[in-house]
Amino acid sequence: MARKTERVVVTGMGVVSPLGCNLDEFWNGLLAGHSGVRSLDGSIFSGLPTRIGAAAWDFDGSKHFDRKEIRRMSRSSQMALVAAGQAISDAKLDDGKVDFPEVGVLIGSSIGGFSASDQFFEGYYKYGRTNPFTIPISMNSGPASNVSIKYGFQGPLMSVDAACATAAHSIGYAFNLIRSGILQTAVTGAADSPFSQGVVAAWAALRAISSREDCPAEACRPFSADRDGMVLGEGAGILILEAESHALQRGVPILAEIKGYGASADSSHLTQPTLDGPARAMRRALGDADLNQEDIDYINAHATGTVWNDENETRAIKEVFGPRAYQIPVVGNKAALGHSIAGSAALELIGCILSLRDQVVPPTINYKVPDPACDLDYVTEGCRSLELHNVMSNSFAFGGSNAVLIVSEYQ
Repeated sequence: MARKTERVVVTGMGVVSPLGCNLDEFWNGLLAGHSGVRSLDGSIFSGLPTRIGAAAWDFDGSKHFDRKEIRRMSRSSQMALVAAGQAISDAKLDDGKVDFPEVGVLIGSSIGGFSASDQFFEGYYKYGRTNPFTIPISMNSGPASNVSIKYGFQGPLMSVDAACATAAHSIGYAFNLIRSGILQTAVTGAADSPFSQGVVAAWAALRAISSREDCPAEACRPFSADRDGMVLGEGAGILILEAESHALQRGVPILAEIKGYGASADSSHLTQPTLDGPARAMRRALGDADLNQEDIDYINAHATGTVWNDENETRAIKEVFGPRAYQIPVVGNKAALGHSIAGSAALELIGCILSLRDQVVPPTINYKVPDPACDLDYVTEGCRSLELHNVMSNSFAFGGSNAVLIVSEYQ
């Protein structure tokens, strides 16, 4: 028997981010053009070539968990639980009327396990100490597992790891499960934290990180000719996706509709993106959503602030949208939020949904010098009010994994 095709809607959202640990702080900071990038304090970072980052500065696990819980969870898992709690409350999934076997948890993580395990392996190699919590804490499936256990959700439980595209693939997979009638509800998104000495040092060794320590808030400069790299960030973005019929039956407010998901691989180079891969993912998302180029009102770009990525993404957008590319606002949030690796796409999609709600897009901050190779409308003058119906969110990862989501106002 063929399964019924369902519309997939968003009914809840939650965030932990460098701009704040709730939706209002996060969104107000983005619209105001604030930056969450600061100097990394602490002796463990003192000898590193790069000592700036966008931590979730206001997040304190001790305010949410007891000492025993903190000892058994990575920072990524802690942030995921807090963001999930917000989203679950927003969607009223905690009202006691939820069919737990029909709620799946698809929360990705990519680098949080490395940073969580750093201290354990340092203890082993220096002092011969072995902590029994090393594996449970450092598993990248930890954020998903901890959310499932805390709330008793018994649907599919999985963790996607596709580097910088992790959250977009997690959300896209949840979208397909619900659309195809396999699942009613999904708690989805991602959480990541890279801030350990070894992980920050490893990223610095790639020479992909900005070295502007004199003014951290202006370090990451997407699409600007003087950009010199990304800035590491951390955070969690969690969304509740539901079949439209299920959300209407529950009588909860619908925030937006997930319309399309496109995925592709570069199949070329581990760290240098191609033109074809991102363009193919954008075209697939448009086709999946049954939309044309003219239907997209705003593009939230991957926009890492690296020389190669920003130019390549600009070219890919022009390849897909042709002359209309110059009429579409294109915004990069990573100058404000840093690059939280797995978490970035979830935070950015939540921003897209808030743009649809308020009919406004945040600015791309820190744009200093025009680049002839990056010549689109990057909304550099401040937030801009627009008529928005359909928004595209791009995520292009190391390893060549590309994911594009389209989210639309619910009608």
